[in-house]
Amino acid sequence: MRRNFWIISLMSVALIAPLPVSAAQAQSFAAPAQSSGMELAAVVMALQLLALVYTGVTFVRVWSSNTPVAVSSAPAWLDLLTPALSVIGLGVAGYLTYVETQGAPAVCGPVGDCNAVQTSSYAKLFGVLPVGLLGAAGYVAILVAWLWGHIRSDRLADYAPLAILAMTVFGVLFSIYLTFLELFVIRAVCIWCLSSAVIMALLMLLSTSPALASFAPEPGAD
Repeated sequence: MRRNFWIISLMSVALIAPLPVSAAQAQSFAAPAQSSGMELAAVVMALQLLALVYTGVTFVRVWSSNTPVAVSSAPAWLDLLTPALSVIGLGVAGYLTYVETQGAPAVCGPVGDCNAVQTSSYAKLFGVLPVGLLGAAGYVAILVAWLWGHIRSDRLADYAPLAILAMTVFGVLFSIYLTFLELFVIRAVCIWCLSSAVIMALLMLLSTSPALASFAPEPGAD
């Protein structure tokens, strides 16, 4: 009887007592695995380049065509994605501006090291202008141009789609430059920056057809 008591006691201790783990194992249990995000940044950069090539080829094809090219108009719901994405992009850029100007630690999540990017010398253009603030100004300009083109009916409204395309092309080029810096110079990735890069590429693709339709002659026109 006494022997059974000791056996039961030892089994209880074995079940209750935690297994010995190393410090590294304990840290891995306490926090999720952190990904460098380098592969994701490379994919985003490649997709940006493909989107830029697509827009460039499409624009040149229509511009240099000797015969009028029909440009299909986007459905209404797709057109509304431009202001929606601009607002989301403004939120991302606004958060980055706050981090860059206030020196606050960024919430990075399990991918990349946002703080390493935001504290680098490349976080400010010419050492003065925060990159996030430049992005925020770009999203505001895109949103204003879209609203102007849909609310007004003057000559500036006619050029609004071309203005949006020009701004988004510049934004994609600048995003490619920043992603290149993250991959090969800073050696750290900011998930917020990658999110903004994807948003800008989508805005460029969305603005391609409206921009072409704004100046392309209708089929059958003299």
